[in-house]
Amino acid sequence: MSEARKALRAAVRGAWDRNPALIAIQDELTKVGFNKISAAYKECILTSTKSLKDCYKDAARAADLSKAYRDVWGAK
Repeated sequence: MSEARKALRAAVRGAWDRNPALIAIQDELTKVGFNKISAAYKECILTSTKSLKDCYKDAARAADLSKAYRDVWGAK
């Protein structure tokens, strides 16, 4: 399963990197994600005993990151 996931990721990453429209969307998703969760993520890391993964999940949920990503994609 791990190898299949790696192959899929490589194929998708290649598509993202070759299509200018997808590159722009990827850049926007990165900006949205960073702006929405960076402060909460940093605070969690510095003030709690949670793992990095748990801090990321908590910050993403609190910021409703999935909705923010859907807004960038134009899907509701």
